Amino acid sequence: MNLVAVLIVRDEAADIPGCLASLGGIVDGIHVHDTGSTDATADVARSMGAVVSTGEWPGDFAAARNAALAAAGRPDWVLSVDADERVTADPGRLRALLASARADALLVQIDNRHDELPYTQYTPRIFRPSAVHWAGRVHERLVPERGTWPALPGEVLRLTHHGYEHRAVRTGKARRNAAIAEAQLPATTGEDRATTLLDLGRSYVGAGRPQDAVDTFEALRAEAAPGTRQWILGTDALARLLLGAGHDDAVVVLARQLRGHGVDRQYCDWLESQALAQLGHTADAWQLLRHVRRVVDPAGRVYPPEHLAELKRLLGALAGSHR
Repeated sequence: MNLVAVLIVRDEAADIPGCLASLGGIVDGIHVHDTGSTDATADVARSMGAVVSTGEWPGDFAAARNAALAAAGRPDWVLSVDADERVTADPGRLRALLASARADALLVQIDNRHDELPYTQYTPRIFRPSAVHWAGRVHERLVPERGTWPALPGEVLRLTHHGYEHRAVRTGKARRNAAIAEAQLPATTGEDRATTLLDLGRSYVGAGRPQDAVDTFEALRAEAAPGTRQWILGTDALARLLLGAGHDDAVVVLARQLRGHGVDRQYCDWLESQALAQLGHTADAWQLLRHVRRVVDPAGRVYPPEHLAELKRLLGALAGSHR
């Protein structure tokens, strides 16, 4: 059984040394697919022992990742990692789990550094390239998804993502992603169109275009069937955007719709309680929030427990002062 780390890169000479160094002793090989760097990314990767292939940037993240997989020679297992990520693992336990795994992919803990709201998420990053491939031009994902993919314990494998740590970097990447989604949208229909609208709306949020994001999420909600993955994620993104803008009555409605379509109750209570508090209904807000123990959004992002504790402290104090 062999495990190969596969990266797609472009102009990552500053970031890639830390990433490749963190892979030492964890993988059997590293394959870097360069999509048009103008700096020394490829030379740096080769100097650190990686195999490097090259190709033009296709304007499609899934296509680039699939090209990288093809160039990597189809190992038994692939660890998909980006240059702005660092890997921590227990190699022995990881090998043992991979040897006994029956799933096509395994979820990996990713700790996202963020200057405003850090969060943890679980996403499929280790997989069998013989069974799955990438789809989606902007927010690419592995398909087909058969059954439930189990999560690896964080002490066995964990990634730390630095790429969205600073606002200026996040904004630049969001603008790039918005341009890709805008170009793709006219040619999409059905579920693909819903996914592209979701990608576009998210990108508008990151690019600082809130009204365009609202319009896009509303279009998604009008076109996608209620309760589908795209509808739920778009509704949640719209609710959080409107919460920040002070449209609290709308947020209450959206939170209740999400709850009605099976979204985690604790998350919906957390979301609705903030809107109710901003409307001045602190007692009702506290009744919802007081039972929340963990905040995990529909996309699987786990929010820091200390942020929840602080919100509960503030809201509990407000509710108590109004009795």
